[in-house]
Amino acid sequence: MQHGKLQAACRQGFAGFAMHDQGAGPIPSLNLPQLVAPAQNQHYEGSYGDAMLQWRGISAVDKVANMRAMLAAAGAGPIAHVLEVGCGTGAVLLETKRAGIGAEHCGIDLADPSAHPHPGVTEAGLALAAYDGMTIPFGDASHDLVYASHVLEHVPDERGFLAELARVAAKWLYIEVPCEIHFRTTMRDLQTTLNIGHINAFTPETLALTLSSAGLPPRDVQIFDHSMEVHRWRTSAMKARAKAMMRRGLLAASPRLASKIFTYHAGALIDMERIRQSPRGV
Repeated sequence: MQHGKLQAACRQGFAGFAMHDQGAGPIPSLNLPQLVAPAQNQHYEGSYGDAMLQWRGISAVDKVANMRAMLAAAGAGPIAHVLEVGCGTGAVLLETKRAGIGAEHCGIDLADPSAHPHPGVTEAGLALAAYDGMTIPFGDASHDLVYASHVLEHVPDERGFLAELARVAAKWLYIEVPCEIHFRTTMRDLQTTLNIGHINAFTPETLALTLSSAGLPPRDVQIFDHSMEVHRWRTSAMKARAKAMMRRGLLAASPRLASKIFTYHAGALIDMERIRQSPRGV
């Protein structure tokens, strides 16, 4: 019975191909539901409650650990001036200082980050300021390390944004994004990420493509899983361990395959001194 249905479906498909070759018949539609985009970055406006502040603090530890690992693998030398573009409340910048990356730390964002600083930011003496989202208010090669962690997915003009980051980066540029496109991604998933301002969606490969096409070929791209603290957020320890074991096991066995099954974070490190010395430049 099943064999007969398969044969009938194949005959129907071949007949459809024939009609298309002859310019007749309807063109198949994916029938995708319409995505609804909220106002840009509306999700991030205003102050955060205690639970969101805790979540942002836990996530900041992960993001800085990823960046520090890539800088260490590259043998990065001393870093004095650090700039975070798209710093939000300053949670990641604060963790960057706590991790001993850099001596002076500055963060800028579209919404004034000094209006709702993360707990500890003011006491740490971090410099936070608003900017217009287009022109970074610093001179060329003014900061040893410039980074944008989980920002590129929010930016309408990714390559223009990257060009500004590269302009002010003297030694290193670090970009991290969530990789939300894989074979399990649904339109409902995309709407969920769109609701929190993710207007661009990446894989590790398309992150490398975006950077390279902006004249910023990365020195390396790495895929990172979440920490156990993130996995344990609002779930049981047993479920968190099981989830982490599965994700990390697959990631260790085959990073490329893993990123096609689960959402991980991809970090890319760009050596600005090497790029400036290359014939093409930035």
